[in-house]
Amino acid sequence: MKLKPIPRTALLASALLATTTLSGLAADVTPQRLMNADKEPQNWLMVNKDYSSHRYSTLNQINKDNAKNLHVAFTVALGGATGIGDVSLGGHQSTPLVDDGFMYIVDGFGAVYKVDVRDPAKARIAWVMDPGNQQGRHVHRREARGSAL
Repeated sequence: MKLKPIPRTALLASALLATTTLSGLAADVTPQRLMNADKEPQNWLMVNKDYSSHRYSTLNQINKDNAKNLHVAFTVALGGATGIGDVSLGGHQSTPLVDDGFMYIVDGFGAVYKVDVRDPAKARIAWVMDPGNQQGRHVHRREARGSAL
């Protein structure tokens, strides 16, 4: 079986489309946004909120007077690691990241979930990226936990 050569224009068009698509996705979270995280209190773009690692939010909807009224707004079933029998080897161990109403969460197998939380009453999984880790093996290494926007 002889393969036909791909025309240069098709190859160039494919490369251009791929770089345009990837740069459009990657441009959303910029170094400037990360450096100025305090200007976006509704977002949590990195593990410790910002480079100072204080894990502090300036949002004030929850305070000492109304904290007692908190309740579960939604739940989302994530994949997780299981051990021998019914013994669990762990669960969610990473910081969820939030960008403009979408929450990014990693499960015990390393799959990344994008959850639409713009309306908590209708929260849903928008997509899942499964890296194909062995499902019978829990990801223990610290560097394997979490995600980046």
